Amino acid sequence: MAPRVGILPEEERLAIFRGAKQLGLNPYEFGAFLSLESGPNMDPNIVGGAGGRHKGLIQFGQNEQKTYGITGPQTRADQIPKVLQYFQDRGYKPGMGIDRAYATVLGGNPNVSLTSQDAFGTSVQGVLPRFRKGGDLYANAQRVLGDAPSNLAAPASQQPLTPPPPVSSVLAPILGSNLGRSEQKKSLSQLFVQKALNSVLPALGTLPTFFGTIQ
Repeated sequence: MAPRVGILPEEERLAIFRGAKQLGLNPYEFGAFLSLESGPNMDPNIVGGAGGRHKGLIQFGQNEQKTYGITGPQTRADQIPKVLQYFQDRGYKPGMGIDRAYATVLGGNPNVSLTSQDAFGTSVQGVLPRFRKGGDLYANAQRVLGDAPSNLAAPASQQPLTPPPPVSSVLAPILGSNLGRSEQKKSLSQLFVQKALNSVLPALGTLPTFFGTIQ
């Protein structure tokens, strides 16, 4: 049976699948959420909301449009990294689930009440069944996105949710040991001097006492 490829250009279809993966979401639940916010074809340039002041895949507010560069015509592939950055900035963590993802957009952070309503009377709890399998928006996402591709490796531009490694984990291989709490308080120069001394002092015998103050 041939795979269903949906109705979007391949680059844009893959961008949505990758975005869902970065957020730890079922791609069709993510697509259902986008369908609610930006129409059945997930239009990245749609304008709506109260007074027509919101725009894009997750209906960025006017301030967010400036912050994330939601200007001019954009493709879905252009806008998905901006969506991911918004989620990261608002405190959403991968794997929190579609309910908390929608709460992040509807209420500004993932921890708002799921029963809180926006100006149109919409709440997370009220629309959640439509996002789940069997819901109309879930079915629409399947229509638009088609079958999930087998390879979903995300490009670097779509990986904002992975935090950088701590400084101690980067320095540990260089210094040849795991850095303890007290060692982390030393400057880099002290650490490298200490490393050099540790390799020289055993052979000198009498010098450890003389150099002891450097530790």
